[in-house]
Amino acid sequence: MAAKKKARKKKATRKKATRKKATRKKAARKKATKRKATRKKGAGRKLLNNIDKELKALSKDIERRVRPIRKELDKAERQAGSEAARMIRKARTSLNKVQIKGQSDWNKFVRQSRQDLSKALGQLEKSVQRKGRKKARR
Repeated sequence: MAAKKKARKKKATRKKATRKKATRKKAARKKATKRKATRKKGAGRKLLNNIDKELKALSKDIERRVRPIRKELDKAERQAGSEAARMIRKARTSLNKVQIKGQSDWNKFVRQSRQDLSKALGQLEKSVQRKGRKKARR
């Protein structure tokens, strides 16, 4: 009987030992995957930070280049507006100076005002148009 008890103890100790080894292996695997995961996160963060810095620099560079163009556009808009206002003022003063006596004066005034209006609209159109290179015909 004593031999049977010894055999049972050996079996029990063997099972416990194998369980410990298995849990050690499992824990080691989990630890390794955690390390890999943290490594991946860190590398991704570094890459994202690097991309973020480059994009910020690029954004600043683009903003620096666009700023003078915006100023030029604003200036052109102001000039076009002032040009239109000047032309309207000029037309108003010329209309105030008109004196009409009879049908012939009226016909002469209408003819002259049509020509002046057409000329003024052409000038206004040219002043508002973008000044740039003309496109080549194909």
